[in-house]
Amino acid sequence: MKLTFTGLVIYTLLSGAVFAQSSYVAFKLERENNWERQLAFEDLNGDGRKDIIHSNYQAGIGRELHVFHQQADGSFSTTAQRIEIKTETIAVAFADLRATPGTEILLISNSGVFSLSSALEGYRDNIKQLLEWELIAAIPDLERVQFITGLEDIDEDGEIDLLLPGDGVYGLFKGRGNEIFELVSTFSTGNESLSAVQRGRPNSSMDARIAINAEEGIVIELNIESDSYFDGFVEQWDANKEPASSLLRAESWMPTAITAQLNADTLTDIAYINQGADGLGQLNFHFQNAQNKFNSEPDWTGSIATQGDIQLVDMDNDKRLDLLRVTGEGNDRSAYFYRNQNGTFDLEQPSQVMRFSGYDVRLNIIQLEKNSGPLLNVSYYTIPVVDVIRNASINRSQLIFGSEDAGENEIFNRRPDSRLDESFSAANVRGLSEQMSLQYDIDGDGRKDAVFVTENGTLAAKKINQDLTIESQQFWEYVSPNTVFEFQVLHLNRDSKPDLLLRHGTATTFLVAAP
Repeated sequence: MKLTFTGLVIYTLLSGAVFAQSSYVAFKLERENNWERQLAFEDLNGDGRKDIIHSNYQAGIGRELHVFHQQADGSFSTTAQRIEIKTETIAVAFADLRATPGTEILLISNSGVFSLSSALEGYRDNIKQLLEWELIAAIPDLERVQFITGLEDIDEDGEIDLLLPGDGVYGLFKGRGNEIFELVSTFSTGNESLSAVQRGRPNSSMDARIAINAEEGIVIELNIESDSYFDGFVEQWDANKEPASSLLRAESWMPTAITAQLNADTLTDIAYINQGADGLGQLNFHFQNAQNKFNSEPDWTGSIATQGDIQLVDMDNDKRLDLLRVTGEGNDRSAYFYRNQNGTFDLEQPSQVMRFSGYDVRLNIIQLEKNSGPLLNVSYYTIPVVDVIRNASINRSQLIFGSEDAGENEIFNRRPDSRLDESFSAANVRGLSEQMSLQYDIDGDGRKDAVFVTENGTLAAKKINQDLTIESQQFWEYVSPNTVFEFQVLHLNRDSKPDLLLRHGTATTFLVAAP
């Protein structure tokens, strides 16, 4: 696979307004095919600047990690550091485990976990086995390395801990420092009280969604999908599709456990969904106890239908995760909000229900400022029937719901505090390649902005006013040499300035705010 790069280039912000961040240092990576979604950003050499890491495969060489180190001026090294990945490695993670500066690479195989320093060349006198553990995982993908990000200090003692799926059980390995890990808890996420027949997969359903991409433009997709307990909550495996990049890729699958803060204490807990005796999904919680361990059996369970997308998110700023379930077919979606009741949920009686009509309906809980109240942002596309026939236009809607006027026991206002509707020509889909996002502070002023791709393929932003309306005029625009289809706002160093990731057709551009 051919890969090229463009090194240090200073791009100036084009905007009618002026603020402190006026230029970026750009670094572009190009490939013959579209980038896989997974990139890692880690400070491997301990200089306080995050490096770009991606998996690479070349016939005759095999799998490697390619590392582009960030320089003091915000540029990246023009030649990648290449780190061999042995064939037995299933996935890699990153954690600061050794006394030497920088983050180590964790090599996860079917027999255990090993650490490797990127500061030393090769494996000799470098690799160290951290623990033995038989993973529930497939034979490694010989052309791709799966990244596992977000390792946590689960017991908050300053050391990274490892939660690993094993042969029938999960194991929590407590980090003791000096690359020593101890198995302290085990539990199974499968419901062993059910027979193998009862553990079968849920029924299939038909789903409709809108797809927008550079090659095909606007496409309405009708898909027959098998509902999974994993959807929107954890990773899933589908035997009818290309192999998934999941650590739990196995014909004999086991529901994935995730970490979450669920009750009144400040300790991290564990959640997963399996199947209950009633045929519905069963939500399970294990609460971390005072000894920083978990019981083998769940501390709380609740029955919940698993069709649709299920996620845990803090909706009311009480530091405990609530539950959001979104269901529907075609262009009709229903959102069910369940408030956390100190580690339990009344799953038969949602705190609130909302209904929306549109394609690609997305719900996000946001805070405009650090200490402001929670807001619900809903975005979707609509296509008027007459316009479908004429192939004329598509509408994009942004709704913002506050919480000040919410009804008793409800979380958000019943009606949106603001609404922004935009119409786009079907002949020009660049502005529809990515939903407008209210998740990012693009100018670093401490308040979220409405960031979006324009019809010209540039990245722009509008201010969100105190009354929650989105201003009609953009205050910021970044004009890229390549059309922007997707974007992320990152923090790639220790300054307070937001950095950017822009995805193009077969390239990704990284923009570091110039010092």
